[in-house]
Amino acid sequence: MKKQICFGIVLLTLAALACKTSSNPFKALAGPTETPFVLPTSTPAPTATLPPTPTPLPVIRLHNADELIFRGDYEQALTVFQTAYYDASDDETRAAALYGQGLTHYKNDNWAAASQVLTDLTANYSDSPRAAQSELLLGEIADILEKPADAAIHYRKYLDRRPGVLDYYVFEKLGDSLMAANNYGEAINAYISAESSPGFTGSPISVDIKIAKALRASGDNDSAIRQLQTIYENPISNEYEKAQANLLLGQIYLEMNVPEQAYARFQDSVANFPKAYDTFSALSALVEAGQPVDELKRGIIDYNMQKYSLASDAFGRYIKSVEQPDPQAHYLNALCLREMEQYEAAEAEFDTVISKYAGTEYYLKAWDEKAYTQWAYLNRYQQAAETMLSFVRLYPAEANAPDFLTEAGRIYERGQMYQEAINTWERIVNEYPTYSGAYRALFLAGITRYRLNDFAGAQNTFQRSLSVAASLSDQAAASFWMGKCHWAQNDTAAARVSWETARQVDPTGYYSERARALLTEQDPFTASPMYDLGYDLASERKEAENWIIATFNLPAGTDLTSPGAISAEPAYQRALEFHTLGLYSESSREMTTLLNAMQNDPVALFRMLDPLLELGLYRSAITTSRQILDLAHLDDAATLKAPVYFNHIRFGAYFRDYVLKAAQDENIHPFVLFSTLRQESMFEGFVESSAGARGIMQIMPATGQEIAGNMGWPVNYKADDLYRPMVSIRMGARYLARQRDYFGGNLMAALAAYNSGPGNTEIWLNLANGDTDLFLEIIRYEETRRYLTQISEFTGIYSRLYERMP
Repeated sequence: MKKQICFGIVLLTLAALACKTSSNPFKALAGPTETPFVLPTSTPAPTATLPPTPTPLPVIRLHNADELIFRGDYEQALTVFQTAYYDASDDETRAAALYGQGLTHYKNDNWAAASQVLTDLTANYSDSPRAAQSELLLGEIADILEKPADAAIHYRKYLDRRPGVLDYYVFEKLGDSLMAANNYGEAINAYISAESSPGFTGSPISVDIKIAKALRASGDNDSAIRQLQTIYENPISNEYEKAQANLLLGQIYLEMNVPEQAYARFQDSVANFPKAYDTFSALSALVEAGQPVDELKRGIIDYNMQKYSLASDAFGRYIKSVEQPDPQAHYLNALCLREMEQYEAAEAEFDTVISKYAGTEYYLKAWDEKAYTQWAYLNRYQQAAETMLSFVRLYPAEANAPDFLTEAGRIYERGQMYQEAINTWERIVNEYPTYSGAYRALFLAGITRYRLNDFAGAQNTFQRSLSVAASLSDQAAASFWMGKCHWAQNDTAAARVSWETARQVDPTGYYSERARALLTEQDPFTASPMYDLGYDLASERKEAENWIIATFNLPAGTDLTSPGAISAEPAYQRALEFHTLGLYSESSREMTTLLNAMQNDPVALFRMLDPLLELGLYRSAITTSRQILDLAHLDDAATLKAPVYFNHIRFGAYFRDYVLKAAQDENIHPFVLFSTLRQESMFEGFVESSAGARGIMQIMPATGQEIAGNMGWPVNYKADDLYRPMVSIRMGARYLARQRDYFGGNLMAALAAYNSGPGNTEIWLNLANGDTDLFLEIIRYEETRRYLTQISEFTGIYSRLYERMP
């Protein structure tokens, strides 16, 4: 396991990497073969007797405790920090240990304890850098406790003691606190300082809006108006920022008793920025004031805010008021009616667009949405497919015609009209041979023939699909399924020939790996119980350095052992500071900015690998390692022949102890868990998806609440616990195991349920009649199919790297 750099004293050593070799982040992994995960039929290996472990020095304890914070094991981290404090013999170590205790309490939302420890630190160790960092945390805590004046004091102390490090970040926080404390003039100065500080990566418009709000709050309406007008006219302002500026301007004008100007601003937003929430507020103000509003615009805004009944009423008034309504009104009204469960009325509105508005941007959309309404809401699959086919008959040369044919086939398949689906999909390769989806359509036709037990016909279809398969993956898929057809016809020899062909076509690809598994009579996600996760990146790095020198024609003897001058870059220093403060997302953002600037420089990228690992920024380390291999022009298979250093980074045993424990507890092979973690988050515990899934296993808060309730752990669970890898790994493994057990031990189905829900999975599994390979092809969500194939591919790679045969 990598050595997590210490938030206290040890973190400072990372900045000194420019002049010495990086510490070994995986030294702890070096060692004999381990077999922590044992299948029920396996015999555990005997445990060797080890000599007593010497008591670690305080600085080592700090290092270990910082690792525990990063993993989310706050209780153990606190114990180790306390022990390190009492055993310390110098003030700096004591300060670092106290800081670690305060940070642990802070990360665990124990504000009172954090405040007490950090305040003691600032009083008793004022000369330590940890005192300054404590001030920033104390400021954050004061803001949380709604004590903005106190927060401002702490932020100023941090800026005084650590000038030029995180100025842009802290000045904006200072401005927010001063604003909340009604100190508007100083808030404005803080915001201006934030915008002008090096490294500012936020939106200048968002800060400009804060300045405008401060001016307004201070009573300086004239300056606020000028500020907001400047924001509105700024070419970098987006529609949401312009709508916000308009809303604030309108509110100021109303306060100044100039309603005409206010309504003009609101009307401008209604006319030009219909997607913004602030426009909805402007619209509401106009309606409440009895001001006339364009009914079409009103309907569009209400629709965007999901006020479907209000939107439909507005569209209805608009349509009645004009002789030639805009087709958008009919189209959006149809969508509103569908949301209101008035499906027949929605279908009629789509028909209006189809019959009257050919050539408009809503014409194709109306055909598509009409068919979707028919099959998804009215269960009229035949009629929906005929809607798609009618378009193709009318416009066979239209660029979208093959897309409509493809969708017609899918609708037939959903409606269990399998022969019609086959006929429709096979039309595509005949009528549109250059269509990018021709292979996929023919492949689906073959799959459907297979489902009908027409194995000979399916075999011919897959053979035909080989002629249009452009990628190695597609070629492997066609050969794989030809093998399945041969097998179903009891032609074992021909099946093995096809699978052998598939195995060789796309090494490491899903279908090649699945063919290899069938040739050896293995189930999906099968891996040996014997493996060795012990590796030493420090010793492996030398080989990688020599490879870099040779591959990229560097002078012999080039020193690649440290980041060198990169460590002096401001973004690098900011990343270290954010990490010390436990602000891992911000640290990652700074490192990403740095990496983006050197994405075509393999030497600089290589120098960054050790620091990224030290900081636990595994996603960045993984993608950086792959980028280096891409710059060397290596394909997927060739990357596995590169120095093992790169592949132990790309497919590392990160959070090993937690993964192995969860794997053992839930009887899931650790390679599968490692692969799932890699797919879900690339081992980043601090991430959140756009849908709201959190942490290293990307669990939704509601699901986390349910799992925690069932497990009775962790105590006093809260949604933010999902950001703790220690918690998320265990909960994610439990949820995956629960799905596996529900689906009768089918791990492929369990993973599909983890990604897309058990309801969808049950439908697909029933359609597949117990055939795991067919189950994958029946899945209708491309995201879920890709999710499963990638986890399978990753599991295969983990096996290649770590599996050890007895």
